[in-house]
Amino acid sequence: MRRYLSIWAVVLVMLMVHVDWHFGRGHHHHLSLSWPYHWVTGLVTFFLLALYCAKKWPENPVRAALLNGTAGLLAGQIIEPLLEAAGFRVSLATVFPAERWHVFLQFAVAAVVGLLAGIAVVSLRRCPAGQATR
Repeated sequence: MRRYLSIWAVVLVMLMVHVDWHFGRGHHHHLSLSWPYHWVTGLVTFFLLALYCAKKWPENPVRAALLNGTAGLLAGQIIEPLLEAAGFRVSLATVFPAERWHVFLQFAVAAVVGLLAGIAVVSLRRCPAGQATR
């Protein structure tokens, strides 16, 4: 059985979830932008993830993209804040405020759209000319 998990892809998605948290959270937080279009990072990240998985695992790019994307989302939204809580010795309520979940939901919805767009581009590029419309 072929391994469909790339540590680098998971770490990159995790990093982008964290960066999106800084882009999207309000100015009352340190190192924040309060950017209303922060979700664009999710769209672009998962579009590129679909292209990467199609190149690395051409036999099953959708499974690879879903596996790497889900692992990266879990690591970025759950594991990283838990490590932050343990490292800085702060409460879980401090690292998991409602605002974080709101920003993450917007990121995740844009990520689904980006992944679907990436899969569509890959499937259109693989389709021979003249067979794109059936």
